Amino acid sequence: MIDIDIDGLSLTELERLRDAVNHRLIQLRYSNRHTLPELLRMLEELKTALNDQGKQWRSLERWQWMDGQIRFWLNPTDQVQYQSGWYTIDELMLWSRNNGPVMVREEDDDEPGETWTDVDGVRIRWLPDGTMQRE
Repeated sequence: MIDIDIDGLSLTELERLRDAVNHRLIQLRYSNRHTLPELLRMLEELKTALNDQGKQWRSLERWQWMDGQIRFWLNPTDQVQYQSGWYTIDELMLWSRNNGPVMVREEDDDEPGETWTDVDGVRIRWLPDGTMQRE
């Protein structure tokens, strides 16, 4: 048995512990291929963990058989940090760890020396001739 003094933990430490426990429980319960009812139960547990982390969505109910597996439609509320799309349960689990394809990544195809400016949520790239290009 592991003794953990939760009374001595800070709020941040408790939240990190909760997130780690939620993720590990889901991982242990669902580490093999699953039937649709199992995936739907797993999705409900995952939604609870995501809610605990403050991650919100407009849609995470629809599912479809795609590319040989069940995928779920995610339309996140914060589309600056997260992108909508069809994701497997494993990809959604990665999202709960701030990783994977749900996360919006900075584009790596910028040329060296390019300068981007953010003006009221609009990214502007300054071109060599001094004009600007909106993204």
